[in-house]
Amino acid sequence: MENNPETKRKAVSQPPSRIHRALLPALLLACALTPSMAQTGGKDSGKMLDKTFQSSAGALKYLLFVPQGYVATRKYPLVVALRGTGTTYIGATDNFDMAHPWIEDSIQARVPHFIMVPECISGTWGGLAGAASNGVMAGASKAVIEGIEDLKKQYSLDTNRFILTGFSLGGSGTYHIIELKPDYFAAAIPTSAGGDSSQIESIARTPVWHHQGANDGGGAPGRRMALALENHKYKVVRMVCEFNISTPAAWNNAVQAAARPEDVSFKNARAPVTVDSLRRAIDAGAPYIYTELIGGNHEAGWINAAHNPLLARWAFSKVRGGATVALAPGRGGGSERNGAFLSFTEVSHKSAGGIFTITGQRLNGLASSEEARFRQKALILHNGTR
Repeated sequence: MENNPETKRKAVSQPPSRIHRALLPALLLACALTPSMAQTGGKDSGKMLDKTFQSSAGALKYLLFVPQGYVATRKYPLVVALRGTGTTYIGATDNFDMAHPWIEDSIQARVPHFIMVPECISGTWGGLAGAASNGVMAGASKAVIEGIEDLKKQYSLDTNRFILTGFSLGGSGTYHIIELKPDYFAAAIPTSAGGDSSQIESIARTPVWHHQGANDGGGAPGRRMALALENHKYKVVRMVCEFNISTPAAWNNAVQAAARPEDVSFKNARAPVTVDSLRRAIDAGAPYIYTELIGGNHEAGWINAAHNPLLARWAFSKVRGGATVALAPGRGGGSERNGAFLSFTEVSHKSAGGIFTITGQRLNGLASSEEARFRQKALILHNGTR
C-alpha cells in the first residue's frame, strides 16, 4: 500500500555574580531537558525520549518530545503521529518528518506541546482501506490510547487539546481511532488513506483536515471521505493545488528557492479557495478541510501535511467538544502564548463578554474589558467574531 522513503567561550576568571548563580540551575536544567543539535546530529529522534509502556496489547515503544521549559503547573497539548508501513517509529521520525511541523521551533514557541510517535505493535493500526471496525479497536491503536492515558499520569497535559495524525497505514488508523474515540481528540489529520465512510457521523465529531495526492489511487480515499461528510450535510473546505514533492529533501530544495513556504505548499491553488480564503476559513473555525494535491503521489500527502504552514494554526485552534480557539493578540499587536478567544456559537448569546478558564469555569466579577489581565490563562467567550 505504501512506498516510504529516509565557540567555545573562554573561561571567565571572575567569580559568578549573584544573578549568574541564580540562573545557573535553570540553565543546566534546560540543557539537560533539550539536547543540542550537536548532540543529536540534527535528527528529530535525538530531541525526543525513547520510552516503553506495557499496554494490555503488548509493549508499546514510542518517542516523546517534551517541550522546552516544561513546568508541571501548566497544561500542554499533545500531538500523536502514527507512522506508515515499511519503517519504524524512529526511522519514520528521522527520515520522513513524522515529528513535523510540530517540533519546529516556531511552532513550539507559539504553542509549547508534547509530541508522541508510537511504534505499531502489529501489522495495522486498524481501519486499513476503510475496513469496518465492528465497534472493536485494533490492538495497536488500543495500545496508543493506553499509552496516552499513562502519559497523563506522568505529565501535565491539556486533555482538551489532543491532536491525532497519521500517514497511509497511520492515516487509516487515525480514522479508526476517532471513529471509536470520537470525543477524545480535538483534531485529526489523516493523510493518504481513508476510513470507514459508513461511520462518518461518528468520525465527524472530530474536526478533520485530510491531505491526499491526486495520483495516489486517483485520490479516491480522500475524495470518498470528503464526499461522505458532504453527503451528511457537513461543510468541507476543498483546497486543490499543485504539489508533487515526495521526500523531505525535495521539500527543503523547493522551499529554499521559494519566496514563502505557502508558495510551495499551495502552489497554483485553484479558485475559489485561495491561500487567503483558506486562512480566513481556518480563522472562522472551519472543522473540515480536504486538500488534494495535483501531481502528488502517496508520499506527497504526508509531506504536504508535514510542512503545511497553516496546519498547526488550524489544529491548535481546536478544542475537544467543538470549540474554536485562536491565540489572543498581545498589547503590541502580536500574539502571546496561551491566550485565546473561545467561540461557542450556540451558547454565545448566553455568555457574551464573560471570561472563562480553559475548563470553562467562569471568572466571576470580571468584564471582557479586563481580558488583557488574563490573556495568559483565560478564554474569552464572544459572539463568533474577533
